[in-house]
Amino acid sequence: MKKITLIVLTAIIAVIGFSCQQQTEDHNFKIKAVIVGAGDNTAYLEQRVDGKWVKLDSVDILADQAIFEGNIDLPEFFYITINGIRGYIPVFVEEGEITVKTNVNNLRDIVVEGSSVHTEYNNFMKSLASFDQKASKLGQLYQQARTEGDNKAMQQIEEEYMGLENKKSQSMLDYAKKNNESVVAPFIIMNNSYMFELDQLDEVTSGFSNEIAESDYVIFLQEKVATLKRVAVGQKYTDFTLDSPEGKPIALSAAVKGKYVLVDFWASWCTPCRAENPNVVEAYNKYHDKGFDVVGVSFDKDHAKWVEAIEKDGLTWTHVSDLKYWSSAAGKLYGIQSIPQNILLNTEGIIIEKNLRGKALQDKLAEIFSE
Repeated sequence: MKKITLIVLTAIIAVIGFSCQQQTEDHNFKIKAVIVGAGDNTAYLEQRVDGKWVKLDSVDILADQAIFEGNIDLPEFFYITINGIRGYIPVFVEEGEITVKTNVNNLRDIVVEGSSVHTEYNNFMKSLASFDQKASKLGQLYQQARTEGDNKAMQQIEEEYMGLENKKSQSMLDYAKKNNESVVAPFIIMNNSYMFELDQLDEVTSGFSNEIAESDYVIFLQEKVATLKRVAVGQKYTDFTLDSPEGKPIALSAAVKGKYVLVDFWASWCTPCRAENPNVVEAYNKYHDKGFDVVGVSFDKDHAKWVEAIEKDGLTWTHVSDLKYWSSAAGKLYGIQSIPQNILLNTEGIIIEKNLRGKALQDKLAEIFSE
């Protein structure tokens, strides 16, 4: 968040001096939070930065009310949290006075007044609800088919799910292009950037109006596009060094020595990753002696669970991690926002394919090693 200065006001300040009035005159936003059931407590204004919660300010809640004031350049998305209460209150903040009303028993049931940007964001998110409902239903059907061992049904559900995801992502792109002057557009694209191909991200990002060019969300997407271009198919790999399970630093370049190398981004807690592991094992066993290798890059944060998964799944290749979860240094280098993902390098270290899974991986390796 750029140039934001937050000054705490509490309901207890009924009378203020002239000097205090002068200080608050420069504030261009005010959030009045009415939180039924909160009583006397502490509220925090927070943001999500690189997957982590960052507290920006704290205020006293007195008689169910708390007030935040500060300065903001462009509309930004914040969360109000309450000490000792699970959940958060999401709100898009812009210049002016904003009122947020909710109840501690259901912090997601909120009424926001005074922020047209929040209303715009909320309306668009409601338009996506039908996609999410259908996706949830497909997820249930998939689990049932998997339990029953019905591979045909699983494949059909996967295809239907991918079609649904494509429609959802296209809806977001259409919205962002049509509303390229609104900060809501890059915020939505940023939060779902893993759903888009490089050319889609590049097109929508380059189309944002100069009026929002300084938005953190636009800047994030510009940096994301630059990263993806640097690690696109046809580019030489970017080296990195992370520790093995034994704590030994290993560089990717150590594996790229005249071999075809699959750099596999995964984690022990990632169900789709674990489901794909047998396919990678099959490929490794079949082509390793012919010049194929794998380097597993884990997004784990628990060393013991990482090692356990390696052993349980029979992953006998090189493994590295910094145990930083979504803040993985290697993940950032390659613009990874969802897993499983992988890149395939040729013998000269050039990226020749991305995200080969299932039969696609087997077919590509068969093509390479039949030459």
